[in-house]
Amino acid sequence: MRRMQLFEWEDQPWLPQVFRDFITDQLRFTHTEPMRRPVNLAIARMIGDLLAKTGRSQVIDLCAGAGGPITEISGVLCDDLRVPAHIVLTDLYPNVAAFRAIERESNGRISARLEGTDATDVPASLPGVRTIFTALHHFPPPLATRVLADAVRKREPIAVFEPLERTARMAFLVGLMSLIRGFTHALRVGHVTAARVVFTYLLPLAPFVFAWDGTVSALRTYTADELLAMATSVTAEGYEWTAGRFDIDGPYGPMPTTYLLGRPM
Repeated sequence: MRRMQLFEWEDQPWLPQVFRDFITDQLRFTHTEPMRRPVNLAIARMIGDLLAKTGRSQVIDLCAGAGGPITEISGVLCDDLRVPAHIVLTDLYPNVAAFRAIERESNGRISARLEGTDATDVPASLPGVRTIFTALHHFPPPLATRVLADAVRKREPIAVFEPLERTARMAFLVGLMSLIRGFTHALRVGHVTAARVVFTYLLPLAPFVFAWDGTVSALRTYTADELLAMATSVTAEGYEWTAGRFDIDGPYGPMPTTYLLGRPM
């Protein structure tokens, strides 16, 4: 299926915070559910290996939304794999309430940068392994390449993970489940406000916004070959790229994850 760079609500800088936080809170909950643990464990092992090979002790999570899977993965890294990594959450439009809650609950393991952070120009004051979860598809190829080029230019490792695939099956499943969960999980995740109740149950726009973005995300997802092609177009000596995909069994069939890993040699 050809990749389509379609419209997503979350990409729009004018999107009201109530809808942006609804989306990011829902995504964080989804990526930390128990059924995602095998996926998160596989990802944590890759990140731990990248930390070890590059001598880094900090993870800079770009485009973090409301924390996404990195909050669960940090626990796997530290508790299961005995990799004492410090996590820094960043986003162009941070979910401040979620970031602060994660900081409080992490016992110092996770900190947050509350000002906007551009993934195409990460400050030099944020060294470490850069991670991007379920977010690179928001960038069209020229901008996605700039994200990768910034890591190369600043000699920082980067790990990109997309737990989606560009198929009709995945687009349908993600859209349908996002719509259902938009209603059933609205009061279970994140910071519940009067505005969230209104836009979920009285004027139910938020679940449909979430479902639209979920469907489009699947249609915009890059394949491993496309990720590697963008990465290798960034010319630099002494920087290595690998890309691939793995599947974990899930309740609705295989749960695919595409990844791209880059590191200075």
